[in-house]
Amino acid sequence: MQTLTEKRVFGAKTGTTEVFVATDTGLVVVTVSAEQIGTFGLTYRGSVTAVAADAEHVLLGTDEGLRYSRLDTADRASSPPEFTFSTVGDGDIGRITAVGFGPTGPLVADDAGGVFSVDLDSEQHEQVGETADVRAIDGGLIATADGVSRFDDGALTHVGLDAASDVTGHGVPLAATDDGLFRLGNGWLSVADGPFDGVAGDGHGHASAVGPEGLRTQAETDGEWDREELPVDEAVADLAYGSGLRAAVTEAGTLCITAGDGWRHQRLGLPGVSGVAVAGSESA
Repeated sequence: MQTLTEKRVFGAKTGTTEVFVATDTGLVVVTVSAEQIGTFGLTYRGSVTAVAADAEHVLLGTDEGLRYSRLDTADRASSPPEFTFSTVGDGDIGRITAVGFGPTGPLVADDAGGVFSVDLDSEQHEQVGETADVRAIDGGLIATADGVSRFDDGALTHVGLDAASDVTGHGVPLAATDDGLFRLGNGWLSVADGPFDGVAGDGHGHASAVGPEGLRTQAETDGEWDREELPVDEAVADLAYGSGLRAAVTEAGTLCITAGDGWRHQRLGLPGVSGVAVAGSESA
């Protein structure tokens, strides 16, 4: 079985993408070329509670607050690449429960209920609202125990539903809740009966959602949600899209990747998985 220190070679070093997996042990970075999973290893040590990435940054939620790294400063002479993380905040952001990219930049939530807007250029942050039990942030939408809120014009507004576990805010917004899967149209419209634990999309009509009954995938906007089998029989912890890839990571620590031509998978060997993110994801 491959360990974190072992390496795999999968052809030319061009056209690779980094996939980040948050675990209790640290942040795992995995290099992927199309559907071929390459080298992987810990690039940050310490409990990671949430992760998000776009074309420029990777955000890291920890027990002590927010950390981030610029993708273009990674040491790619190392295999896998190594990232250096800086801290945002002076102790007033607590244990992070969710991170994401909103309309004006990163948004983070802590376990005290605070939601913060972050400027990574100045490393400044501002509390923009308060809401209990934030589970996920994406594209300005925030999934909470009380439903879905939106960050807009510097403030939070509740926009409906109850007990949301995940949300995607790119393209047609989607929300995974205890009552089902919903898309935002003329109000929230039911897509599938639930409960659902997670949802992700690429903003261009492709999306996936997961619940106790397994994985469902939508090929086109407003299309049917078909059931899909992963190559491993393990509960899914999180889903992500980016750089033409779709990623699913299981609670047991197996990363599954597809670029549309079949799934590949790799067991990472680390417990306590809390999230997955793909470099190159949309951030607005």
